[in-house]
Amino acid sequence: MKLRIKGNSIRLRVDRKDLATLIERGRVEEALRFGPGADSAFVYALELGEAPRGGPSATYHDGALTARLDRRDAEEWAGDDDRVGFERLQEVDGGGVRILIEKDFGCLDRPAGHDDDAHAFPNPSASC
Repeated sequence: MKLRIKGNSIRLRVDRKDLATLIERGRVEEALRFGPGADSAFVYALELGEAPRGGPSATYHDGALTARLDRRDAEEWAGDDDRVGFERLQEVDGGGVRILIEKDFGCLDRPAGHDDDAHAFPNPSASC
């Protein structure tokens, strides 16, 4: 799972393995470790839970960013080759947070077999 943060927007990209884990276990997470111990890690996760139908929600608490998707949305998404992802503007004090959850597609300009693309979704822009 990849995370991109810019201003008041977050984007999570999940590959096929991440999406399968999400459906099976209800959660997929990664951690950025700045040193030993749990208090020196930034954790980001995607989990199935309470979220508006058709759009994700997100929270931040104790060094962890958690995005949530409705289980039905995730299950339908896993079986839909045409749907790239979900987007929602979550209202917060002083504005909003734009949340995007997307499928991670294989890069078009990287040699085939690159580790980053091992579980990527086939890129719809690739010529076959």
